[in-house]
Amino acid sequence: MNTKVFVKLEFDKILKMLANKALSDSGKREAVSLKPSKSISAVTRLQSETLEAESTLMRSAKTPMSGFSDISSETSRLKAGADLSCRELLRILGVLKSARRAKRGLVKVEGSTNLLPHMAEQLYYDDGMITELDDAIMSDSELADTASHELFNIRKRIMRENEGIREKLNAVIRSSHHKEHLQDAIVTMRSGRYVVPVKQEFKRNIKGLVHDQSASGQTVFIEPMEVVEANNKLRELELAEREEVERILHVFSERLREFWSELKNNLNILTRLDVIFAKAALASTMKASPVTITDEKKIIIKNGRHPLIDAKEVVPVSLHIDEGYSGLIITGPNTGGKTVTLKLTGLLALMAQSGLFVPADSGTTMPVFKAIFADIGDEQSIEQSLSTFSSHMNNITRITNMADSKSLVLLDELGAGTDPAEGAALAMSILEELAFAKSFVMATTHYSEIKAFAMASDIYQNACMEFSVRTLSPTYRLIMGVPGVSNAFEISKKLGLNEQIIDRAREHMSEETVKFEQLIGEAERQREMAERKEQQAEGFRRTAQSIKDKSDKELVKAQEKRKIIIEKANEKALDILKDAKDEAERIIAELKLSKSAKQEEINAARKVLNDKIDKTASSLHQKEKKKSSVTADQIGVGDTVTLINHGVKATVLKAPKDGKVFVQAGVVKMSVALSEVEVAAKEKQISRLGGFKRDMSQPVSMEVDLRGLSLDEAVMQTDKFLDESFIAGRGEISIIHGKGTGVLRAGIRDFLRTHPHADKYREGKYGEGEAGVTIVTIK
Repeated sequence: MNTKVFVKLEFDKILKMLANKALSDSGKREAVSLKPSKSISAVTRLQSETLEAESTLMRSAKTPMSGFSDISSETSRLKAGADLSCRELLRILGVLKSARRAKRGLVKVEGSTNLLPHMAEQLYYDDGMITELDDAIMSDSELADTASHELFNIRKRIMRENEGIREKLNAVIRSSHHKEHLQDAIVTMRSGRYVVPVKQEFKRNIKGLVHDQSASGQTVFIEPMEVVEANNKLRELELAEREEVERILHVFSERLREFWSELKNNLNILTRLDVIFAKAALASTMKASPVTITDEKKIIIKNGRHPLIDAKEVVPVSLHIDEGYSGLIITGPNTGGKTVTLKLTGLLALMAQSGLFVPADSGTTMPVFKAIFADIGDEQSIEQSLSTFSSHMNNITRITNMADSKSLVLLDELGAGTDPAEGAALAMSILEELAFAKSFVMATTHYSEIKAFAMASDIYQNACMEFSVRTLSPTYRLIMGVPGVSNAFEISKKLGLNEQIIDRAREHMSEETVKFEQLIGEAERQREMAERKEQQAEGFRRTAQSIKDKSDKELVKAQEKRKIIIEKANEKALDILKDAKDEAERIIAELKLSKSAKQEEINAARKVLNDKIDKTASSLHQKEKKKSSVTADQIGVGDTVTLINHGVKATVLKAPKDGKVFVQAGVVKMSVALSEVEVAAKEKQISRLGGFKRDMSQPVSMEVDLRGLSLDEAVMQTDKFLDESFIAGRGEISIIHGKGTGVLRAGIRDFLRTHPHADKYREGKYGEGEAGVTIVTIK
């Protein structure tokens, strides 16, 4: 397809929106270079992939995708036998982690095509390698002390040597003998060796090696003889450290080298998955729906909305071009929406064939086009001496030569820019030629001759953009099946033009044209009248439905009130029975005291009395069981429901079947009738990311204080804080860990290196907390 058409239909802007949804740089590049597919099977697969991604995001609050680096250069270096740096190993580590997350997150679902899980199955990762790299690499330029036993020992010795040198130098600068010789009582470094600043005039009073002097020449930096040997030993240890670091990097590189092709394949698959999930994310933003792809020659757009027009202002367009027709002729006033409708149809076709959902209702149907041609807008060229008409004809000539049965042709203001009679005749001939080629055509026009041509033709359908003469403004609604009426006379009359002028203008029109316009006008008035009646009928229906709903609610309230009254009456009756029973027991006790009463008579009287009380109480306790109106399609596996006759919440384990549902309440699993459960009330809205919950009504702080926590506690708190900051859209946050021994600081920064929300971090500056604070930039 011609890329100029992408720009005319603004498909390039849609691709930029898609790129913004991608998580990786390679995914963004892939998104902006996306090209529509030209086969039904390929387009159907692309639509299915996006649908699977959307379903995955809806099933789980945690996306299976995460950001990753483009490791093309790293895999090339591995293939060539080169060793990788810490930074390059970290980039590969990121890809391995992303591969693991995608492979674990994309699981097969029964009844699905499982296209994405099949792709994820081809991803490679090694948990052992991920753990080793995670533990060994601290930052882009530094290995952890624990990367090897030898490196740990070398760095421990370096630390001891540093401490020894500093102790000796501190003794020098604290010495009262050298107090007047020193420029400042500090220890500094020059050329990688520890030195003290000495005044120029006293440089011979301190024995040692001169390494540097200040710009003014007033200070020389001397390495005292007491630490020369220690500095030499320190330099040897630093060289040994460098050699050990290079050895470790070489070992890691050699282990990864045998998997360079798998890593390259990971990058390709992850990039493709990134674009697919970006399509699903864009569909959510646009409130878009999947397209039904057909091999029939028909287009159905249901409430299509141009994605680049503000959602609050856009007017949905519905149209259908049935099989057997070559296309649609759209008429209507200027700025009435004809061109937008043309662009919308072409844009939706490009989006659908690229695997994107379209901003239209479900049921939107599109065939697959191998080429889309568009003659939209004014392309006159002074440089090439082309007028507006000539530039249009130049473009249309190319289109008629190339268009075939698999082409969509979009023609705006066909035949305009020249003599109306010749332009209309030429336009009709072009439409016939494209019909002979069996191309799919959508054209806009103002010419009455073309309207009549479409009405008389059995290969083209008519449609018009609605215009309100009452308000002198377009409504932007597309009306199928009728051509548009010329509103020039009505508009002129409303604007105050003399009626005699308008009457003479009508006399200049041919009788056939006048009758044709009158016929169309009458049809339009009949349509408007029918539409008003339909709206009135719909209003009556809604009123009746509202009255019914209100009466239903009142009935439910009355039934609930009746239940409450009966329950209160029962409770009162039970109290009366209890009092009667107590009174009877008192009388029986008195009979016992009476010598004339026999024990058998007393027991018999008690039994009769208790039986009557129990029978009465039992009848009072028989309350009407509650019943639910929930249906099987309202409940799914994993949903929380309430057992209404017990007041207990339970989790649905199996989908409802035969009027029953299998649930688990606590440790008890049971099958209950659908009429005995109801969907549990929704909890307060929360945000989910990475498996944690946060109340969205609470503000997110700009800093978190980890002092006093263990490293594990601090990492958990930091992870939660990063997630909250990412959701809240923070740019930069502060993590307070204190200075202390440095263990907490090192652990937190090690954790930040691979966190998906941390773009970069740095040590706090003066006034920010310095080494006791780490400043993090959120992605």
